[in-house]
Amino acid sequence: MFLAMKLSRSQQQYLLLGHCIVPCIINFILNGLIGLAMFRGVSMVPVWGLETSAGPDMLGTCFFLPAITCLIVTPIVRRHVRRSIVEPLPHSPGLPSWLARFQRPLRTRAALFGLTSLVLVGALVLVALGSVGLTELELTRFLWLKATFSAVLGAVITPFIGIVALADSASERGT
Repeated sequence: MFLAMKLSRSQQQYLLLGHCIVPCIINFILNGLIGLAMFRGVSMVPVWGLETSAGPDMLGTCFFLPAITCLIVTPIVRRHVRRSIVEPLPHSPGLPSWLARFQRPLRTRAALFGLTSLVLVGALVLVALGSVGLTELELTRFLWLKATFSAVLGAVITPFIGIVALADSASERGT
């Protein structure tokens, strides 16, 4: 699947450091702080409810984290290619067909990454939250859960966003 893309060593390092490790750290800190701001003053966070609760918060993260990440990362990767910080993905063999489907205008691409994550990861969130049988979480546990979930999601999704952007840059250059 990924072997067909033939990423160079420098592309692999670029994606690992800048689009896996760094997003993991940033999303852990940022989403922990967002959770703290949103749930400040509450000792227990309900898992489900009409008011702010863990389940809808995590489902929102499934959509918004990839969508916003795409809006930020794609222009950065394109700029890095233009400045020769990283080389574009060779046009041949290019992206696997499932990943090439994300080659759309930026806003559409962001929405598509968000919706794909919401469907795939959101389903897992629903199953996980439904199977544990909790009705509420202590605030500190929820904050750790939110921060860790966001870190992992960012570390998993951002390299895919970066790869698609590297392929965009290759097609723009005609390579």
